[in-house]
Amino acid sequence: MKSEVTTCSYTLKHVEAVIPPSAVILDGFQLSWLEIIRSEPSPPPIFQWMMAFSGGFMYMCGPTEPQTKSAEFMKQNTHDCDKDILIPGMLPMTCHDLNPQDVGDKAIKIQIAKTTMTQFAQRADGLLTACAPEYDSVECLGAISDWIACQRGRQTFHLGPMLPLTPGTTTFFAKAIEVEINTCPDGSGIVVTRFLDRCMSSYGRHSVFYISFGTEHWPSCLDHLEILLDAMVARKYPFLLAHAHADAQTISKLENRYLANEEALILPFVPQQTVLSHEACGWFITHGGANGVMEALTQGIPMIGWPFAIDQPLNITHMAHTMDAGFEFTQMRANYCPVKAARSEDVLPDMDAWEKEVGDVLAAAFTAVGERKRRNAELIGKNLGKAWAEDSGRARLQLSKFLDTVGV
Repeated sequence: MKSEVTTCSYTLKHVEAVIPPSAVILDGFQLSWLEIIRSEPSPPPIFQWMMAFSGGFMYMCGPTEPQTKSAEFMKQNTHDCDKDILIPGMLPMTCHDLNPQDVGDKAIKIQIAKTTMTQFAQRADGLLTACAPEYDSVECLGAISDWIACQRGRQTFHLGPMLPLTPGTTTFFAKAIEVEINTCPDGSGIVVTRFLDRCMSSYGRHSVFYISFGTEHWPSCLDHLEILLDAMVARKYPFLLAHAHADAQTISKLENRYLANEEALILPFVPQQTVLSHEACGWFITHGGANGVMEALTQGIPMIGWPFAIDQPLNITHMAHTMDAGFEFTQMRANYCPVKAARSEDVLPDMDAWEKEVGDVLAAAFTAVGERKRRNAELIGKNLGKAWAEDSGRARLQLSKFLDTVGV
C-alpha cells in the first residue's frame, strides 16, 4: 500500500510506484487479505462485497431478531428444528425450511464460509451489496444497513442488479451475450442458441424450461430429477438442463434416457444470460442462487424453486411467496438439520407426493396463476432495469455516494 517501486518476487521485475488505493473492496471470503492489508501502517478503508441474497446474509451473519440493533451475531445455544427463525422482512422459517437438502460434505464448507463472512462483516469498514430494493425486502435491506451502522457508523451501499444491462433497460449488452456464447466450451453456446431457435419455431414463445442447479449443487436423489424430466417429456415440454456439478455416470444415464427426444438438451455449461433473454425461454427451474434469480427477473422469467442450502431457501421463498414471481417445490425435501448433522426420520421422501407436486406445478405454469406470476416477474424486471438509468438510477446514485465517501 506504499507508493514506491516494488519488485515482483516471481519475475524479479521492478514495478513502478502507483498511487495507493482510496479503498479496497474484498469478497467476504477473503478474510486473510483483510488482515494482510490491515497490517500496513496506513491501510485504506476495506469494504466487504456481498453477492448473496439479503435475507440469506442476515441469516448467515447477522442478528436473529428484527429489533436487534447491536453487533451481537447469531448464536444457537439451544436448537429446535421446528422453531421459527425470524429474519427482518422474511417470512418465518424453521431449521428444516432453511435446510431443505442434505448437502453432504458441503455442510462443513458452508459452515466455514458462514464463519468467515461473519468475521469479515465485524471487521470491515463498510458493506457493498448486489441487492436491489426493487426485489429484495426493503425492511431486510434497512435492517442490514442499521446493523452495519451500529459499529463505528459504517455505511452500506446496495448496488444491485450488477448485470451487463444497457443503462435504464432490461436488455443485456450485445457484446456481453456474444462473449458469453463464444466462450462456452466445445461450442456449446452455439448448440444452445440453435436449440432455442428451433424450440421457438416449433413450440413458440415461453415454451422452454431451463433447469440449472448452479456450479455447486445437484439433487442427491436422481429419482427426483428423473420424475421431473419424465413429466416434461410426457407433456412434450422442451427443456434445457445444465449439469456443472453432476458426475459422469449420472450424466451418461440422463443422456441415454432423454437425448433421443428433440425437446431435450443436456450440457455441462450453458450461456445463462443468453438462455434467459431468449424468447423461447419460459420458466427457470433453479436452486435459487442470487445471481441466477436476479438474471431471470430482469428478463421477466418466472421461476420454480428447488433450493438446497445457504441463502437459497430464503431467496426462493421470497421470490415465490412474497413477490409471487414463481413456484417452489417442497416434496423433495430431506428435512436436514445442519446443527445435528442429520436428517429427520419423521418424514421420508414420498415419490408419489413428489410426482403429484411436479404435475401440479407444471400444469399451473400454463394457467392464469402462471401468467400472474409471469406478469409479476416482468414488473420486477422493469423496475430492476431502471436502477442504472443514466441520470437518476437508484443504483447509480448509490455508487456515486460510495465514491464520494471514499474520495474518488
